[in-house]
Amino acid sequence: MRAGGRLLAGLASFAAVALCAPALAAAQTPPVASFPSYGSFRSVLAQGEGQTINPTDLAAFEAAGTVPDSFTNQQPLYVGIMPHAATLTPAQLDVYYKGTNFGSMPGGVASEEDPRAGVRIFRDKQFGMAHVYGSSRDDVMFGAGYAIAEERLFLMDALRRTAEGNLAGLLGASAAKGDAQQLTDQDFSPQELTAQFNSLGQKFGAEGARAQRDILGYIDGINARIQDDKNDPTKMPAEYTALGAQPTRWTAADTAAEAVLLVTQFTVSNGDEQVNAIMQQAFQRRFGANWLAPYRDLRNQENPAALTVAKVPFLSDRPGPVKAGLNAIPDDGSLTPRNPEVVGPDAAKMASARAALPAWAAALEGLRHALPPVESNAVMVSPKLSATGRPLAAMGPQVGYYSPQIFSEMELHGGGIDVSGVTFPGASPYPLIGHGIDFAWSGTSANGDNEDTFVERLCNPDGSPPTRASTHYLYKGVCTPFLMRDQTVTTPVALTSPSLPETITDRTMRSVHGPVFDFATVNGQPVALTKAKAVDFHELDAVIPFMRLAENQPSDARSFMTIMGAFPGTENWFYVDNRDVGWQQSGRYPLHARGTNVDLPSWGDGRADWQGFDPTTYTASYLPDSHRPQALDPPDGFIISWNNKEAPGWVKGPSEWGGGPIQHALILQDRLFDQVRAGGGKVDLTGLARSVNTTATTDLREHDVYPLMRSVIGNVSGQDAQLVGLLDAWYGAGSQRLAPDASNVYANSAGIALMDQWWPRAVSATFEPTLGADLYGSVVHNVLDPSIPGVFGGYGWTSAVWQDMRDLLDFRAAVARRRHPASRRPGSRRRRVAKAVRSPRRHHRARAPEHGYSTVVPRPGAFTRFYCGGGSFALCRLVLLHSLEDAATALVAKYGPDPSQWIVYATCPQTNPPSCDQEVPTTAGAVATPPFPWQDRGTFHQLDELTGHR
Repeated sequence: MRAGGRLLAGLASFAAVALCAPALAAAQTPPVASFPSYGSFRSVLAQGEGQTINPTDLAAFEAAGTVPDSFTNQQPLYVGIMPHAATLTPAQLDVYYKGTNFGSMPGGVASEEDPRAGVRIFRDKQFGMAHVYGSSRDDVMFGAGYAIAEERLFLMDALRRTAEGNLAGLLGASAAKGDAQQLTDQDFSPQELTAQFNSLGQKFGAEGARAQRDILGYIDGINARIQDDKNDPTKMPAEYTALGAQPTRWTAADTAAEAVLLVTQFTVSNGDEQVNAIMQQAFQRRFGANWLAPYRDLRNQENPAALTVAKVPFLSDRPGPVKAGLNAIPDDGSLTPRNPEVVGPDAAKMASARAALPAWAAALEGLRHALPPVESNAVMVSPKLSATGRPLAAMGPQVGYYSPQIFSEMELHGGGIDVSGVTFPGASPYPLIGHGIDFAWSGTSANGDNEDTFVERLCNPDGSPPTRASTHYLYKGVCTPFLMRDQTVTTPVALTSPSLPETITDRTMRSVHGPVFDFATVNGQPVALTKAKAVDFHELDAVIPFMRLAENQPSDARSFMTIMGAFPGTENWFYVDNRDVGWQQSGRYPLHARGTNVDLPSWGDGRADWQGFDPTTYTASYLPDSHRPQALDPPDGFIISWNNKEAPGWVKGPSEWGGGPIQHALILQDRLFDQVRAGGGKVDLTGLARSVNTTATTDLREHDVYPLMRSVIGNVSGQDAQLVGLLDAWYGAGSQRLAPDASNVYANSAGIALMDQWWPRAVSATFEPTLGADLYGSVVHNVLDPSIPGVFGGYGWTSAVWQDMRDLLDFRAAVARRRHPASRRPGSRRRRVAKAVRSPRRHHRARAPEHGYSTVVPRPGAFTRFYCGGGSFALCRLVLLHSLEDAATALVAKYGPDPSQWIVYATCPQTNPPSCDQEVPTTAGAVATPPFPWQDRGTFHQLDELTGHR
């Protein structure tokens, strides 16, 4: 019997009561909107809205695997569109996206609740989304809190505990390690979090006070639902009974803790300088004095050929020429993670406790790690390219897939609030992504330098030699104590593990810069590494921009950009109305000390502090707002973002080595251009939907890198011809990882299986001979992962492979032109289009590759050497062919010699490693939803075209 099955007996009585529970109030008609409709808002939320699992739901799931309809009722939209994306018709937009104009109630009204006078919560029949109406502003905030807790109480409880580092209080001892790790990244006390909430009025005046009242009203709604659950066992989420736990009252500190978690996860970047220090040392060991050139080749810090969101330069912080003594390089191999646990279980006890948990409960320990920092995208078309002359937008943030979904969608009306969209439960009373009366907005995680690693010199107040156990550090000449506090958690007693409660104590450790996460040595002396995030102590400031959107303060793109420019984290914000498309990167970017190397850790003794750094307020001097990347109705008619580099001159982070010419965003651009050409130079909303949804199932390696690999391979015969024929056929079919409708087998399976096996082998065969096994392994482990053979993923090396192939082909063509001048002629149409798409906007001469080829002037961004085949075109061709043949040998061993039997399934049994691409939702409650076929787009995806304006 499954672990969860042991709960059935304990829940049976609750289930019987639930069957007799009173029904909701008879459904009535929601109030009519007091303003006209201004266009068409559409969206889809992966899987579905979800709901609280009561004992009856859990009993049905345990007995027969029955999943409540609300968990998956948007799957036919979200997944179903993919086989039809390339031929999508205007009528199908309303098949695969739900209408979310204010007052939309798909299928009619299913229920109405009135949790208190003045609050009405309607849910539609088709999707179960909450539509909240309040007689006053406080009523609508109360209703938002009540509705969110009704749907997501257990998940939001797990989220706040994850954020606060006390998940063991819900799950038991197995979560102790994750809690300890969390406290090396986010270690604020409840008092500090409450103080951040209390400061909103002081910081933002009347607006801050209004936001405080809204949050308190939202919390009142949450707590009212918690009390209802405690009063009525049929309402209590079944997970609590299973774990022997009870929900505790929600506080402002809990909402602030979630805000810190999510702001840090999605809007903090460019840290991990210690990783880059490790990589520089590895390159020096391999190449000695000549290490810098190959390091820069792969680092891709400022590749001029990179596809950028903005087409004009925006310069990130430039501290000037590097000065000695400001950066600290940890001794090679000395980095050791800090473990804050003082009292608690050892690894064996944690493993034993985890084994006793139901599988769904154990999965909650990975709640944070399942939140992806990238993969969100947005495509916006200005009137210049629009077939209707109105702006178009298709956009959505990727926050992972959960069961129930971590995003919750709702519509709010009352007291000056009119808004619809998604939010993280418990973190914000307002939607974070969605639409107002006459505009829509979305976001993607941005690359911006708002995190740094500071290296603290350890010391002892008595002057004795410091050790790793020292509790003080040197700051501005004073041996200063780390701020430390003990956090104690008591584990629950569960039906699945009726052992005595255990007390776990963690000790936080923070300098003026941030929490200690690693120890190391520098020149043999002990040091502590700390994380300095520019958002620290200011995360809850994010509530103000979202409140302004919910109040419909933006009147146009520029006012939206001003509002979202105040968001504290590094995020790309997108806006569309009936006139404009606009984009603004937000964030506070501290100015580094003059002469620091922003790619490496800085000394924390005061000499390398951010300019104007004030530890008491955690503020500094910041990059001027005008330097942040942005665009408004760009001249070329479109804005595309897929976590790619924001602008020329905007430097990628220390561990972000994938900033070269090949990005996901290229697929979006190519697909958009296809639709523009098909539309005679314009695109309509259906064409835009085609472009984003065909992109979602396109393999970047095959789409953009394989053509150059194929050009190097050239003419082949025999087995090699058969193998490249499989890849050629897949490329000709659009490089799709997609099963036809009603099928679970990928079209072009043989080509897909072959690429999955070939890619990591080709990457290794191309670069490992030059880098050496140790350095190549370090690059793969720390910054660029080509994925293991036979498993899809690992786009990290796409730019590197493309660039090396491009360099070889350019050189070969240049040599041929010198030898045979009369044979010069334009290249193929595909080559001309590719060159036009990827040509950089700035023109300069790059250094020629090594090996004496100084007469060839390569394109900007070219490598300083050839890697494949050591620079020999013939040898590189053999490298690619031999690695391709090795891939085929692996497939023959697995499937047999007939390529028609090389099958790749869209979904498959969950194996480790997985045998297909499927998306497996992270279980965030007692009910697991089935896997679904892979796609690469936002968890919540909007499609918008507006026709009017206030």
